[in-house]
Amino acid sequence: MEINFTEYINDSVRILILLNAAKSRKSLSMTDRKIMLLDYFLKFPNTMLGDYYNIPNEMKTLDEYYAFFHWQPDVVRYRKSLNFLMAKEFIERQLERNQTIYSITDRGVEAIDNIKTTHKTHLEELTSAILPVMSKLSDSKIEEQIRSKSNIFL
Repeated sequence: MEINFTEYINDSVRILILLNAAKSRKSLSMTDRKIMLLDYFLKFPNTMLGDYYNIPNEMKTLDEYYAFFHWQPDVVRYRKSLNFLMAKEFIERQLERNQTIYSITDRGVEAIDNIKTTHKTHLEELTSAILPVMSKLSDSKIEEQIRSKSNIFL
């Protein structure tokens, strides 16, 4: 599987933003599955949050439309991003209750704080909106929401 450099960087930045926001929620265990599911909301905000933001279906991008034909997260792609972030010491992983839990390091916080773009600010706002709600849901409930939106959209 090929991944272009821009997508790779975008994936890594979204993961850092999620982990940075999650650090203040001690009860939220950021497993690789949870990261992939929550990232789906950041990758396709118009589709997943369009009702919340009153975005009509016509405004959804082509990428968002076709995302639901293969909505299952690309585990290999996420693994590459997670490994890259660990190699850069931006994130770390720990084993807790037989699960691998990811967290952002001080170096990762510094890296994300040094990014000054409106896109990053928008992603942080989206994360702030979804995390309080999604942190209370199980992975299966989050996946159910994704499936529900895909059925509505299709």
